[in-house]
Amino acid sequence: MAVSEKSTPSMKRRLNLLVFVVMLAALIYVSVQMYNVAVRESDKYQALASSQQFRSTTVKANRGTIYDKNGQVLAQSVTVYTVYVDPRTYAERDTEKEDIIVYTLSSKLGIDAEQVREKLYKDNAYQEVATGVEKSVATDIMNTMSAEGITSVGATPTAKRYYPQNDLAANVIGHLHYDGYGIYGLEAYYDEYLTGVDGKIISARDATGAEFQYKYKQSYDAQDGDSLYTNLDATIQYYTEKALESAVQANNPKNKACAIVMNCKTGAIYAMATETDYNLNDPSYIYDEKTSLALAGLEMSGDMEEYYNQRSLAWNLQWTNKAISSLYFPGSVFKVVTGSAALEENAISLSDTFYCDGETEVQGVIFHCWTTHGGHGTQNFVQTMTNSCNPAFVEIGQRLGAKLFCHYFDAFGLTQKTGIDLPAEAVSLYVPYESMTPVSLASSSFGQTNKITPIQMICAYAAVVNGGNLVTPYVVDKIVDSDGNIVKQFAPTIKRQVISEETSAIMRQTLETVVTVNSGSNVYIKGYNIGGKSGTSQKLDENPEGNTYVSSYCAFYPADDPEIIMLVMVDEPTNGLYYGSAVAAPVVSEVFTEILPYLGYYAEYTEEELAELEVTVPDVEDATVESAIATLESIGLNADVVGDGETVVKQVPSHGNQMPKDSTVVLYTEEGTEEEMVYVPDLTGYTLKEANEELAELGLNLRPLGGAAQKAGAECSGVMNYKECYVPRGTIIEAYFLINDETG
Repeated sequence: MAVSEKSTPSMKRRLNLLVFVVMLAALIYVSVQMYNVAVRESDKYQALASSQQFRSTTVKANRGTIYDKNGQVLAQSVTVYTVYVDPRTYAERDTEKEDIIVYTLSSKLGIDAEQVREKLYKDNAYQEVATGVEKSVATDIMNTMSAEGITSVGATPTAKRYYPQNDLAANVIGHLHYDGYGIYGLEAYYDEYLTGVDGKIISARDATGAEFQYKYKQSYDAQDGDSLYTNLDATIQYYTEKALESAVQANNPKNKACAIVMNCKTGAIYAMATETDYNLNDPSYIYDEKTSLALAGLEMSGDMEEYYNQRSLAWNLQWTNKAISSLYFPGSVFKVVTGSAALEENAISLSDTFYCDGETEVQGVIFHCWTTHGGHGTQNFVQTMTNSCNPAFVEIGQRLGAKLFCHYFDAFGLTQKTGIDLPAEAVSLYVPYESMTPVSLASSSFGQTNKITPIQMICAYAAVVNGGNLVTPYVVDKIVDSDGNIVKQFAPTIKRQVISEETSAIMRQTLETVVTVNSGSNVYIKGYNIGGKSGTSQKLDENPEGNTYVSSYCAFYPADDPEIIMLVMVDEPTNGLYYGSAVAAPVVSEVFTEILPYLGYYAEYTEEELAELEVTVPDVEDATVESAIATLESIGLNADVVGDGETVVKQVPSHGNQMPKDSTVVLYTEEGTEEEMVYVPDLTGYTLKEANEELAELGLNLRPLGGAAQKAGAECSGVMNYKECYVPRGTIIEAYFLINDETG
């Protein structure tokens, strides 16, 4: 006991010292932590505090609009809303309103009620309920929430890309990645201009997590992207796609088809189509039925790796712009390059003659002409072009020589990309001068051996006929900011003059003759002086047997001073026809028939054409029979009177229809008389004379379509309006006639 009492003061001192040391250590620790928080890691903790006190909401900028040349919208961003819930605010303030929240959001947004309910009980402060909500729906939801005093539901505006024309010019316009940037077409090429700068809304929250509605909110406006005004004309694009679709349906090409309509002098692209195309508002849907079924089979089999690979390939094929990304042998369309180069270099003259007996030989290799009737005999240059004679162009190429041939191949822009303002332009595959042999020169001279793109071919062709100028094709005319200021104006670019105006004039006259000779080719249109050339190439690199083809045609108007030029390419038709003049030329004819009057070009008929013009059926109902007959005969039509009445009560065809002179209008003169119905036969393979006789016997009228309808050898490729069905006697039957050979 005595020892304990004696040591007490010492123990107290030690205890006090221990307490002091502990407190000092604690003070130092706290000081260090405060230093770390206040100084060393101040940014971190300020950010943490801000995240708890402030909410930053991104306001997506509207992507720039894409217009056609007339201001029609092709692509635009529209404001939609993201509807969200804030579980923290809900837990603090709105738990009693759970049923109202769940019912309103599920019913307005078409979402399962339990999914909405689950989001209300998440741990974080932001849960998306739905995206892409239309403004009217979002407004309706927020009005309901406001009326109920609910603060845990919000709607944030954002932008959605919308293509009002759906599939029009799809492969040119392109579309967006799901992250919002362009991945094809104009959307990709001009992405940096079209993309705007996102804005922000920063709002403060109270201790419960609820936003202060006005006082502590800062907005930073989004800066919308620039807009594109293109050279595309939606009307021309429509007619181009419509005609190309008809060609695809008629010829069933294995590898699709494409077409380009361009200003021959400036390079401005008025239309560019790839068939088949796709809906820009749903680009991931596979529109090819066979491919879609094959993918479905892979998915059902469980081979997901192969499924994803094949789907990616299908997307790439669907989205690819064939007019700029596909290589092909241009075939006889290329003869305009060989011919103009030879004329420019005086390697040939218009008075020179070329003999064709059906084939020619170069270093042991036989080159056949397309005709199987012993060749074309002796021809001058214009005739070789009209006949599309391969042996003659082999000789022309040999006269020109490999060095000059390769020089002009390059000068016409065929060794380089055209520079069009679209992504994924392909690079041509060609034989350079160092590797050119007499045999490769021979095949190159008529459009085999070298593979180029359709856009390269149309630009080279334009240079042949526009005075010799090689132009750069371009889709966009100008870029304009959100305030209407011009950011960038594009102008026509002439790279170089390849041939003289004199040579170009000869080529224009020659190619007009190609279209008009022997009463016209399949691209001939009455009243319009059109120049053109067909092409039929063999895909020998893929099929050495030579029985797969590419059919093409390139035409321009007016022939004496070209403004419009069009190229059509159909890749591997499979329904029997394969000559470019039979497969591709009708597309040009159909498009030019529609767009030339639209562009203000009106027909100027020759006397011969005037005599062959169709007439408009007059309205003779309620007229006396005698008067009706006189009216019809005055414009070259016949009358077939049915009944004994004195007044016409009905006529077939009705007034306003177009029909050839010497056609017959059936006149009914008694009320209640039933129309006589007759069956429309299949006229495929009929000549014009045979089709007329067949229909006349049935009491039907023939309206022949196609520029070559009056030409000897033209055959019907099919009835266009009424196919193998019953129609009233007197009905006009439209049938298409064409020449199935390589002439023109």
